[in-house]
Amino acid sequence: MVIQLATKNIIRIAVFVAVFAAVMSISFLLQAHDAPSGAEPLMAAMVPADQVVIRAEPLPFDMDDTKDGLASWYGQPFHGRRTASGARYNMHEYTAAHRTLAFGTLLRVVNAKTGKAILVEVTDRGPFIGKRVLDLSYGAARDLGVSVSPVELEAVTRRSITDFYCDNDSTFLVFTPELNPIVMSVSQLDTLETATTLTNVMKSRVETEYVIVRQGAKGVTTYTRACLAN
Repeated sequence: MVIQLATKNIIRIAVFVAVFAAVMSISFLLQAHDAPSGAEPLMAAMVPADQVVIRAEPLPFDMDDTKDGLASWYGQPFHGRRTASGARYNMHEYTAAHRTLAFGTLLRVVNAKTGKAILVEVTDRGPFIGKRVLDLSYGAARDLGVSVSPVELEAVTRRSITDFYCDNDSTFLVFTPELNPIVMSVSQLDTLETATTLTNVMKSRVETEYVIVRQGAKGVTTYTRACLAN
C-alpha cells in the first residue's frame, strides 16, 4: 500500500514537471517571436529621434546637352572691356563666350583629350571663327589645358536652377569632386565658406570637395565649397 502511494506521488510530480516545462517553453517561444532579431534594432530604438539622420542616396541632375566641338580662348586684348552681357571681361575669371546660350548659364566643359572638367559661366557672345563652339576665358582655358581643342559641353540655365529650388529647402544641386551634377540632402553636406562666385570656388577648391550651386538674390547664381558631413 505504501509502495503504491509513493508510486502515485512520483507520477504526479513527473506530470507536474512536464506540464510546467511545456508551459515555460511556450512562453519563451512567444517572447522570442516578439523580440527583435538582433542587437541593431535595440540600439536604434535607444537613439533619440532628433538624433537619427536619414541619408538618402544622391540623385542625378540632368543638364542640357549642348553641341560639342572646338573651344578656343580670348585674353589680354579684351581684358576690362564690356562683354555682350554688360559685365566687364576679366580674363582670370571662369567665364566663356557662347553664340546662343543665355547669359548666366552654367557650363560643364570637359577636355575631350584628358577628361578633365571645369565649370564656367556664359557672359559673352562668340566665338565667330570657323567651327569653334566656345571661347573660354584665359584663366579657364589654362586650367582646363586647352588652346584650340575639342570639348564636351553640358549646360544648366539660371531658370533651371530657380525651378529646382522653388519651394525646396531640403536638397542641394551639387557638383561632385569630379564635377558631375547630383542632388543631395542638406544634412549630407557641410559648407566650407559663405556663398561666393564661381571663380572663387574653382580657384580655391581641392579635388575632394563638392560645389553647391544655389539661387541667390536678384537671380544671381551663388556657389559654395562643401565636404561630406560626418
